Amino acid sequence: MAIIEERLDTGGIAHTQLVNSIVKATKSSRPEHGDRHVGMVYIVDLLTRMFLPSGYPNSVSPDYLRYQILNALQAFCNSLAGMLSSRAILQGFGVGDPTASATKALLLTVLQDVFGRLTTILSAHLIGSSLYPEAKTYRLLADVLNDTAVILDTLSPFFNTFSIPGLRVASLCLSAIFKSLCSICAGGSKAAIAVHFATPISGKGDVGDLNAKDASKETVLALFGMLLGTLIVPYVSSPLSTHILLFILVCLHLGINYIGVRLLILRSLNRQRLAIAWQMFDDSVKGHAPEPSEVAPLERIFDFSDFVYDVTSGSPLGRISIGCSFSHRVQGVFPPSVFSLFTEERYVIWFEASCLCSTDDGDVVIVGPTVRVNIFLKEGCTEQDQLRAWIHAVNVCRLTQKPPRKLSAMTVLKDAHSSMSLRYQTFMKKMQAAHWKTDDIAIMVGSPVSVIADINLEKHSIEDKKTR
Repeated sequence: MAIIEERLDTGGIAHTQLVNSIVKATKSSRPEHGDRHVGMVYIVDLLTRMFLPSGYPNSVSPDYLRYQILNALQAFCNSLAGMLSSRAILQGFGVGDPTASATKALLLTVLQDVFGRLTTILSAHLIGSSLYPEAKTYRLLADVLNDTAVILDTLSPFFNTFSIPGLRVASLCLSAIFKSLCSICAGGSKAAIAVHFATPISGKGDVGDLNAKDASKETVLALFGMLLGTLIVPYVSSPLSTHILLFILVCLHLGINYIGVRLLILRSLNRQRLAIAWQMFDDSVKGHAPEPSEVAPLERIFDFSDFVYDVTSGSPLGRISIGCSFSHRVQGVFPPSVFSLFTEERYVIWFEASCLCSTDDGDVVIVGPTVRVNIFLKEGCTEQDQLRAWIHAVNVCRLTQKPPRKLSAMTVLKDAHSSMSLRYQTFMKKMQAAHWKTDDIAIMVGSPVSVIADINLEKHSIEDKKTR
């Protein structure tokens, strides 16, 4: 005789009895709850299966549930605000006005569609490669653009009262542009966040199932929002009450989204997270690599610049550009010995000409309160090479902030390189131990402007001698 015990995904236990290779009995037991709670447990289990990814919570990252709760609240607010803007658009189209023309409304809709589609094409070209590395920034930016479009739509009927011709048409076209930008930003950033949620600390989740369940939740929330809106909107008819309610909903929507984005703990390495993690590791006595939850609160959400900031003081250390053109950026003095320092690396680092000056003894020193560093990539440069280059550049910026302020450019490059090389392998191992996805690196936004194909110092030196 044999008894097989199974642990069900509902939390219950099933026992199957085998006697002489024949199944004799199967018994199932539920988790111990009072009889009054059995129905509630069944409902909770059904809702969990319908709206949460299969295998939850082991199939998602730890920050999934709290983000989804906030996402549900913001979607609810957005649904109500959307009803106010939809009513205003219909009023602007002439609903209830016997003198209004359906043809004019159709042409205006077509004009909005044209502006929206053109914006979609252009924005996808310009910012498409930035959506994944900067998912937090563009996720919140999408909500700002969406709310701006909602406000313009709600105010559009009142633009007819101004003497400026075409003001209402311009506002609706501008609203269409913002909606298209919102769609691009939200689509790309949500995809990146979905990939993050589907990669738990251990194991692997299902991105497709997660997206499907998220769509189900958004559908239900939009339905509840519309039902509640049908009860509230008829009583909000005056301009003052409409504007007050819209202001409250927009503030709630943006505030909840900001908190939600702040609570995201992404484990991929972009430029900002890598700079913060390296500084915290480099400053710790025992070489402690921070966990993603330690880095997340220090991230700047709206920071489109290439500035690197000090972790302790928050002041800018310098500005770093990666993948730029050597022929366009390098001007003035450039010692050929710089190439010798980067013989074993697939990148070259040098300073902006405005940060340098030459001394009487022929040395090149760094001047200025904030240094600007350029990273030129060599042909065959990989993501790991870009990661090394960024750490090297961060070290350079940190060294230029230490006294004396007028430092030799070559000395700074050498010291920064030796410091990075000594601790790089340890840093990467400890980052992996801290649950960072070190194989998911997004330092470079888009493709580099150019790459260095060849460096032949001997050839150039011979040509120089002939010229002389």
